[in-house]
Parts: sequence; C-alpha cells; structure tokens
Amino acid sequence: MIPGDLADRVRALGRDAPGALALFDADGTLWREDVGEAFLRHLVALGWVRLADGSDPYEEYERAVDRDKAAGYAYAAQLQAGLLIGRVAAEAEQFARGWVPPRIVTDTKELRDLVEQAGLTPFVVSASALPIVLAAAPLAGFRRENCRGIEVRVVDGRFTPEVTQPITYAAGKIAAAGGPIALACGDSFTGDLAMLEAADVAVVVAPAGGSPLSFEAEKRGWAVLSQES
Repeated sequence: MIPGDLADRVRALGRDAPGALALFDADGTLWREDVGEAFLRHLVALGWVRLADGSDPYEEYERAVDRDKAAGYAYAAQLQAGLLIGRVAAEAEQFARGWVPPRIVTDTKELRDLVEQAGLTPFVVSASALPIVLAAAPLAGFRRENCRGIEVRVVDGRFTPEVTQPITYAAGKIAAAGGPIALACGDSFTGDLAMLEAADVAVVVAPAGGSPLSFEAEKRGWAVLSQES
C-alpha cells in the first residue's frame, strides 16, 4: 500500500515537472529475486553459455561479482558473446512470461501506476543484461523504450564481449537515465543509493526484516515499501 503522504508528493511532482523521470530498479524492486541471474542459469542449463575450459559459467559469474559488482554484472552480459541477438531475445521473452508474474511486488506496481497517473515517466534501469530486462520489465508495466540494462556491442546480429558504457549499476544508473530524476525506487544499498540520492523523492523497497538500504531510508526520512506484498 502506498502511504498517503508519498502519494501526495508523487502527484505534486507530476504537477511541477510533468514528464519527468520516475526511475525504478528491477531485481528486488519490481519483482522478488534476480531475473538476470535466473536467466543466466537458464542459458547455462540449455548449453548456450559455456566456458572454453569446461568450468561452470555461473560459478565464474558469482566469483566475478564477489570481486567487483559492476564488472561482475557486466560479465553476465559478456557471457552471451557469440549468441544471436534474436535467438536470445525470443528465449528471454518465453522465460520472462513464466518467471516474472508470480514474483511481482504489489507495492511497487502500485507506485508505478501512481507515477504514470501523476504524469511522470516510469523508467527502468537494471544491472541485468539488456535482453532479459526488455523481456521482463514490460510485464511489470514499463515500455520497452524506457528500459535500460547492461549492453554489449552487437556485430552481424551476434553479441560480442565488448561492454557498452555506462554500466547500469550505482552511478551508472544515473548516467543511463539521461535526465533529471523526479523519483527513484530501489532495494540495493550499493546498487541504488546513488540514484535515490539524485532524486527529488526517494522510495526504498525492503523485506519485512529490513535491509541496509531500508535502515538508511529511516535515517533520511525516505519512504519504504514492502518487498513481500
């Protein structure tokens, strides 16, 4: 449920800055769990993503994230190198249709509907690879043209390992948005704090037991929505 004071602030933003961006994280914010990681595991299970030495690509991804989160999330997109963009997009669409709907966070969906009604522009910036973001975010009510994720260069219809900047993590989310942020909504302290600080109105999504970001939100007087709704 959206608190009344937050709803009033969102409507005021719409009156003061019609069309301004309402920026949403995806994983853990629009839906529970991480669709980028789930889709990567799916591609590994299909045998589409492999490493030359025969080791487990997902385990290597986890090690990369442990070393450096931004580089690790980019590595998930790089693992798709050599795959046909159309083939991955079609598989992502099919996967997302089964994975996303039962994991939608109701409170965040209500906030997305509210910002649109108020005249703001709902916009997604995720640290997951772009193909799965483009497949998943429309199922949460976002237009594909207003979705950003980690991109790699495409040559002759196939993904390459060359990462396109900015990497959509932490401050990279602000750069990817490309404009003033009226509202920001996220769940990750390391991944979303920068965009929340850059927004006129910051909204945090958290589990019932709290999170590092929800504890920070309490200090700053930011609104907190339930991840478990």
